[in-house]
Amino acid sequence: MPETQSTKITQSNQRSMRRLGQSVLVTIQIISFVIVIIALNYLSCAKHTRVDLTERKDFTLSDFTSKLLKSDSVQERKSPIRIIAVIRRSSPHYSRMRNLLDEYSRLGGASVELEFVEPVRQIDRTLEIANIYGKPYTEDMIIVDGRAKVEEKDTDADSSTGDQNAGTTSEITKQKLSAHVRSVYVKQLYLEELDQFDNLFISAWQDEDVITSAIIGSIEGNPRKIYFAADKSNLEATEGKPAWQILFNMLWQQNVNLVPIRLSDIQSIPDDAEGFALIAPQYDLEDREIKMLSEYWDRPKSSVLITLDPAVNLKKLRIFLRNYGVSPRNDRIIGVQGKLVQSSVSAVFARGSEITRDLGGKSTIFDGSSSSLEVMENDDQLINKRILPIALIQASAGLWGETRNNLEAPVFNPEEDNQAPLYIAAAILRGQANADDTAALVSKMVIMSNSDFLSEKNLRPEQADFVKSSVNWMIGRDDLIGIGPRKLHRHKITLLDSHHSFINRLLMIFLPATLILTSLIVWNVRRA
Repeated sequence: MPETQSTKITQSNQRSMRRLGQSVLVTIQIISFVIVIIALNYLSCAKHTRVDLTERKDFTLSDFTSKLLKSDSVQERKSPIRIIAVIRRSSPHYSRMRNLLDEYSRLGGASVELEFVEPVRQIDRTLEIANIYGKPYTEDMIIVDGRAKVEEKDTDADSSTGDQNAGTTSEITKQKLSAHVRSVYVKQLYLEELDQFDNLFISAWQDEDVITSAIIGSIEGNPRKIYFAADKSNLEATEGKPAWQILFNMLWQQNVNLVPIRLSDIQSIPDDAEGFALIAPQYDLEDREIKMLSEYWDRPKSSVLITLDPAVNLKKLRIFLRNYGVSPRNDRIIGVQGKLVQSSVSAVFARGSEITRDLGGKSTIFDGSSSSLEVMENDDQLINKRILPIALIQASAGLWGETRNNLEAPVFNPEEDNQAPLYIAAAILRGQANADDTAALVSKMVIMSNSDFLSEKNLRPEQADFVKSSVNWMIGRDDLIGIGPRKLHRHKITLLDSHHSFINRLLMIFLPATLILTSLIVWNVRRA
């Protein structure tokens, strides 16, 4: 065979091999591309993650709500929590409610069932919901059903008994329905204000706060009771709501009912009490009342919340607290800036406590009057009695406890005044908290030396979180200790008529003219 012919055959074989190799590579690339696309679609559907790019994380559920949805009370339920949103698709709030409730369902997993019902198109389902829950559709609403299947079966079993028990069974069913089913209208999820033209606009959203409260209530059913001494506190305030009313609203969101009682009318604190509270007491306790408080404090799992008014001298209550390692002082925490006396106290939440595990190291400001607390954290006698005082909030540096309250120009006197550390809040543990078999029997107390912060104008979000965490800690709901939801505020910009005219001219004349001029310049340059 001639050399030229063999060379041509060799080159042809090389081209064939090269083409075959390229075909194999292209096939592998196509198959790999398809596999990658399928994998990405699977991962995005099965394990997708939402990213909140707002500066304040306005569309991310709070730490408090996340802990609730991941807690044992939700995840270990025999039946899921059912959230039914009866909202029109044409509603301006549908998109926000959809995204928010989807986040609840995502974090709750299989323990939270979410259903959206279109009342206009799904008329039969809307009527069925009205029949089951006794809530006919009149406006957009959200129903949270926390009833367990065991309860439903028990109710059905009871209803199959004779006619003699029919009335009692009906009452039980209604009690379970009202206790474990909460309904919220969409209009309750936001706050409205009037603008300069007397038109209502949404100024803030409180949807997460309301829905989370509804979930807590649907899980626990009837609210827990904390009694407070109404005959020792001022039930009316000169300005705004009284401190107990602010605390009542705050605890109601945690499914805790603040029930007023008169110590002068009872012989002992009721047995069904989850806790007892003294809210800004204006009168000292009598000997009989101190004995009543001591008997309750000696019970296992007792809890006490005390907020003090520094202007009121409560000698007997001070002696009672001193016996357990926390002694309220007769002073005022103040500071001086230039020639001005600073009564508002800047403070820091202490680290290491269960109550302040999420607030530890964060700062706040307590408005109004504050006194200092002496906390004997390392007292050997108290330790031998299994009593542990814990400091929770400490005043910042540069402040002192002034014992003379009538001075116009106070100056720190180390011989009379109290110096740092100055504590504003403290906790007391009584019992053996480190042992698993006795930890649930420990008694707990929280004392605060400021009551002025419990007002509409003074209360700050971190202080509300502290109070809620303290109450949840006292009644044994450790899973609900954390930073709660924040209101999402909307700021409306007011524009004058001249501003409207300028914006209209800018959009309708100047911007189009600029674009036309730019296009003419580019066309002329290319033509040249």
